[in-house]
Amino acid sequence: SPVDINPTTYSKIIDEAFEGLKVKVKVLDEDDLYKEKMTSLLAVGHGSVNRPKVVVMEYMGNHSSKEIDFAIIGKGVCFDSGGYSLKPAGGMEDMKCDMAGSAVSFSTLRLIAKMGLKVNVVATVGLVENLVSGGAYKPGDVLRSMSGQTIEVLNTDAEGRLVLADILYYTQKHYQPKYMVDLATLTGAVTVALAD
Repeated sequence: SPVDINPTTYSKIIDEAFEGLKVKVKVLDEDDLYKEKMTSLLAVGHGSVNRPKVVVMEYMGNHSSKEIDFAIIGKGVCFDSGGYSLKPAGGMEDMKCDMAGSAVSFSTLRLIAKMGLKVNVVATVGLVENLVSGGAYKPGDVLRSMSGQTIEVLNTDAEGRLVLADILYYTQKHYQPKYMVDLATLTGAVTVALAD
């Protein structure tokens, strides 16, 4: 439930899930995110009292190499109201599932670690809540992502790409993986295009 899962509680759940496994877990808090200039991700979380977090998990199963074979990137929007581009009330209770990409990301890495696979993998998840308040980001805002690119916000309910932009860049910058996979619930328009 959204009462139980927010960026702070979820980051603790992820950390505890790796106890006893050979996985290094690093939780970046709001100060760390500002230092990294993850202002695109941070903007999404401005409307919530629960501050954003990024969790980075490193599994080095291939002891003959220091290179990262692949990275798994997950969108972790713990609740998505749509922000000022508010979603319709019908079905909004399901927006607690907007963190599904992050759940698959860390669960996949946990399985890899439990199996002891001889690969080097990093999983990075961006945890935020997209809510409405006096501090929330607004349509018309222009953000600068970690990569230095500017992003004009036309719809605050298109928050997933803002979260992913920064964590994809962060992972590429710090780990240079050979391959990257991102997992996210991005848009209901997919069901319109492809049917459900």
